[in-house]
Amino acid sequence: MELGGSDAFIVLDDADLEKTIPWAVWGRMYNGGQTCCAAKRFIVMDSIADEFLEKFSSALSGLKPGDPMDETTTHGPLSTEAALVQLL
Repeated sequence: MELGGSDAFIVLDDADLEKTIPWAVWGRMYNGGQTCCAAKRFIVMDSIADEFLEKFSSALSGLKPGDPMDETTTHGPLSTEAALVQLL
């Protein structure tokens, strides 16, 4: 039985980080980060690793965990997809 793995999110040095970062957040946090196909390993070229990490960390810190019934919550159990779509 397959229960998920260490799914990689690979970022090459020619990536447009303005487009990549929202998808990286979605890939990690979709379904509360509790899906077997969520991105678990981020492999980023050395030449853009610092910039990627800074932007990725900033985007993640912008998520507001909490009660999914609270309209200000952007990340929570059973939260709507609208919260993550805003990042895209």
